[in-house]
Amino acid sequence: MEKKPEATEPGERGFPFFGSFGSFNGQNMRWAIWPMEMWLNWQADMLKAAAPATAEWLARRREGTEVAMRALERLCACHNAQDVSKIQSEWIEDETNRLQSDMRSFSTMFGYLREPNLLNPSATQSKKSPH
Repeated sequence: MEKKPEATEPGERGFPFFGSFGSFNGQNMRWAIWPMEMWLNWQADMLKAAAPATAEWLARRREGTEVAMRALERLCACHNAQDVSKIQSEWIEDETNRLQSDMRSFSTMFGYLREPNLLNPSATQSKKSPH
């Protein structure tokens, strides 16, 4: 009976990046996974930068909803067009201020994305040359 050949004989090169099965180790895997590792690191940095802006945005949405409910209650109690106009203009002004806060928050978040060292100030300090 004839012996079946092994997938790779000892000393022969196996699959690309992995070497032979007999000498496989995790370090050989780095070549195969580095693109995924870079993508996951980038994603983690994006989420880290977006977390504060997202929490602030949600708080503003909650506040906006509460203000809108109070404005509706006040509108229901109105008896003339002048009061309706005043309530509506106050609500629009308040909502505009929240929208401006959203834009400032998003611009800060995108600033972090353009300058990743803003996420880690110690990295910037360590790269500066001592003068």
